[in-house]
Amino acid sequence: MIRSMTGFARSEAECEFVACSVELKSVNAKHLNLEVNISGGFTEIEVKASRYLRERLRRGTVRAYVEIYFSQSVGDIIKPDLGVASAYYNALNELADKFRIPDRISLDTLSKMKDVLKYRISPSVNEKIWECLKIALDKAIALLNDDREREGKNLEKALFSYLERLEDIAKELHSKTKDLLEYYRELLRKRISEVLEIDVDKNRLEQEVAILAERADISEEIVRLESHISAFKKLIENENECGVQLDFLCQEMHREFSTIAAKSKKTEITSLSIEGRTLVNKIREQVQNIE
Repeated sequence: MIRSMTGFARSEAECEFVACSVELKSVNAKHLNLEVNISGGFTEIEVKASRYLRERLRRGTVRAYVEIYFSQSVGDIIKPDLGVASAYYNALNELADKFRIPDRISLDTLSKMKDVLKYRISPSVNEKIWECLKIALDKAIALLNDDREREGKNLEKALFSYLERLEDIAKELHSKTKDLLEYYRELLRKRISEVLEIDVDKNRLEQEVAILAERADISEEIVRLESHISAFKKLIENENECGVQLDFLCQEMHREFSTIAAKSKKTEITSLSIEGRTLVNKIREQVQNIE
């Protein structure tokens, strides 16, 4: 079953004195682009969470928003950085003096400055927070994958609809090639007669027809096209992470249709090739969102 790269999930976990909430948002991308945001300055835990998610996600632009709450006191874990606070205080007062601003710096203003208040958490407390966050992350990842799989089912239906039409086009191309010799024979006879206004030598005509038919033969392209369609169907039926392979097959199918259109002098075959390329472009748009 294929999986979309678009999804959303939200989860929570509570353990002893700490509670964690996780929100994951994912959209399509060629590779994994991960951004983890944990409010409150939990730098070490943020690094762990990023590594943990990278090991479990493959592709997509994924943004993780994490909140950590303490449900009960665990000691004096918030400490002021007096050096940073002094630097802010002096700089702001200097601005106030320079521009003659009467207001002075309040505690509320100073406490909101970056890195003035920092968490000072013991290793044992840090480990308990991480264990709780892992539970929330696992729940969120599972929910995100469920959401991606639901979207993947919708993509699968659309892709099979396009593939059925591509199979029909391949069959129609096969049928159109059966009378190509007669088509080229009549085409050459008509052109020679119009230009030279003479009867056409039958043997010479057959030689020219054979040469033209060989140059315009599209049977190999049709066989390869059918092979690509079959491989495409097998991938979306049996593989989860197949977006890159599917994109490659789209390029190959587009190439076959382009070659068929370039080789053929027959209007019906050219029209079918153009329709085929249009369908492949639509398929490729859908494939860009497959993991």
